[in-house]
Amino acid sequence: MRNFRHLAVSVLVSSLVYLSFLIIPGYVSGQQSEPLASTARGIQLYQQGDSTEAIKILKEIVKKHPDDADAWYYLGLAFNSQGLFGEARPRFERLIQLRPDSADAHAKLAYALILANEPQKAMTTGQRALELGVKSPEAHYAIAEASFRLNSPEKAVEEAEAALMVSPDFLPALITKSLAHLSLKHYSEAAASLEKFLAISPDNVDADTWRGQLKEMQESALQSTTTNPTAETTTYSGKVVTQKVRVLGKPEPQYTERARTAGVEGTVVLRAVFSSDGDVKHIVVTEALGYGLTTNAIRAARQIKFQPAIKDDRPVSMYIQLEYNFNLY
Repeated sequence: MRNFRHLAVSVLVSSLVYLSFLIIPGYVSGQQSEPLASTARGIQLYQQGDSTEAIKILKEIVKKHPDDADAWYYLGLAFNSQGLFGEARPRFERLIQLRPDSADAHAKLAYALILANEPQKAMTTGQRALELGVKSPEAHYAIAEASFRLNSPEKAVEEAEAALMVSPDFLPALITKSLAHLSLKHYSEAAASLEKFLAISPDNVDADTWRGQLKEMQESALQSTTTNPTAETTTYSGKVVTQKVRVLGKPEPQYTERARTAGVEGTVVLRAVFSSDGDVKHIVVTEALGYGLTTNAIRAARQIKFQPAIKDDRPVSMYIQLEYNFNLY
């Protein structure tokens, strides 16, 4: 009787094992197909540097399992690693819905928001990241740049320095720090940040623009020591001329593909001299965007056609502020 029961149990176990093969995904007609994608596999591919394949797998996972927080997180990181910050943004937003205390997700989202020209949201999100205890250059930078755009240059300098304490080579923070110092008329500090930027990244897409900015700062410092400026070297504001500059043609700058891919939007602000001889000169950047957009704005500014300002019945040079808006549609 005991042997009979042992035999019955063995048959039952064998039957269950056989049936399990029939219902396990990946087995069809007794042959094993390719295994289904898994979150672990997507994470592994990301960690191995294969973000493209990781994105393919993780996108399928979150489609089938929208509450898989790990998949959302690494999908956002994979997009970030490819510079696709606009694509990463909704992934981090979803992760925060699932994990409200994810400090790194808040930091990464803050960076995406500042690129998308949403400074108030970027500041709030960056501050939340810091409250959660993250040490992130993205969070400090987002607060710094948001503060600068919201007319708080002192706060911008403070947060840019905090970002650089975490990551000394974090290039966007160096630019924000320089421009904030410039707005405060701290010219030597503004120049020092640009010099560091160029030392770290001499081949950056905007490197020539910042070399030009340094040159303008140096020339302005030299001119400030001139005690007897001539009429030819004087540049006037629009308030004192008889007739202001008349713009005849203002070409629009082009979006760079890198900026479009990164989801960058916002405004480049320049201060320039519209000279008495008909050229746009001495361009200084007062608000910048990355990924070549500031450089393209300057190129467009140099192509402006205009009639010079008039004072005392003669053409004179005049300061003008230029704004170039970049918006993705």
